[in-house]
Amino acid sequence: MTQTTPPDGDLAMQLFDLAPTSLWLQDLSALKTCLDGWAREGMTDLRTWLRDPQHLLTCQGLIRIVRINRQTLVTYEARDAAELFVHIPALFHDPHATALVDVLCQLWGGATQARLVTRNRTVTGRVIDVSYAGRMLPGSEAAWDRYLISIEDITAREEQRRQEEARLATLSLTDPLTGLLNRAGYEADLGRFEGEAPVPLSVIAADLNGLKSANDRLGHAAGDALIRAFAAILADHAPAPARIARTGGDEFVILLPRTGPEAAAALVERILAAIKAAGPAPLSAALGAETWTGEGPLRAAIARADARMYAAKRRHYGVAPDAPWSSVDGPDGLPATTEAGV
Repeated sequence: MTQTTPPDGDLAMQLFDLAPTSLWLQDLSALKTCLDGWAREGMTDLRTWLRDPQHLLTCQGLIRIVRINRQTLVTYEARDAAELFVHIPALFHDPHATALVDVLCQLWGGATQARLVTRNRTVTGRVIDVSYAGRMLPGSEAAWDRYLISIEDITAREEQRRQEEARLATLSLTDPLTGLLNRAGYEADLGRFEGEAPVPLSVIAADLNGLKSANDRLGHAAGDALIRAFAAILADHAPAPARIARTGGDEFVILLPRTGPEAAAALVERILAAIKAAGPAPLSAALGAETWTGEGPLRAAIARADARMYAAKRRHYGVAPDAPWSSVDGPDGLPATTEAGV
């Protein structure tokens, strides 16, 4: 039994067709000739030059696809090459052709290889993430007549990466004890609301009473339990799209976009009633509300809500109304009542 060895060219084509990644062989020689002509006419910055839609369209029209392999049809969900070629404009649709411009600038700068990660569409319209690796084949560096592209579908990997990034971003904005927003998440919301101005925007500032006493007399685990219990009450009663944050040890803020003072006052009353209904546990809080109408800075309205909250706290502890407040002003005993300033 004998084995016939195909000519080198035939073997190369067989390997090309059977490769497990999408392969494209392109002829960029006409494109290279065009770019050389533009350079002679004074073009020095290709990226700036390609910002002209007509220049970009000219470049796209000069790219000639010589051959694709079988895996390309699989990757782009095409039945055959004819169907694939008909859909080429849609597969690589990008008004600014960002990926193409990046590759051309790399090649024009003297590189013989180009790599990037971008997004394409399949014939069926499905968006896929792809890893693009292009290489000018040996002997074609001057003419650009044989440029081989390898494209790998990395959609699953990129989706996993995006999910992990989203998870980490969420964790960075979340208070681990309560699951509410933390200070960073609160500041991010403030910046967004200051720009969007979803007025009226009401603010409820809240602060637990007696947390230090609870920690001292019952232990920090008991204090943490009070914080979690209060956070749960806020989460249960604040309506969407309220944004609730734990901004400090026992300090909380509720931001209520497109909510007027009447609704904010009603929410304060519901929170106070829920605290009272929580039972004999030493849970108490002072609350203060203010509504921002868009006049003046949002943070000024927050400061007024804080001032009302501290006024309620003074009433709770029997401190003079004009006395400055600090966390050590409270009595040694655990608090028994809850106050609001609206």
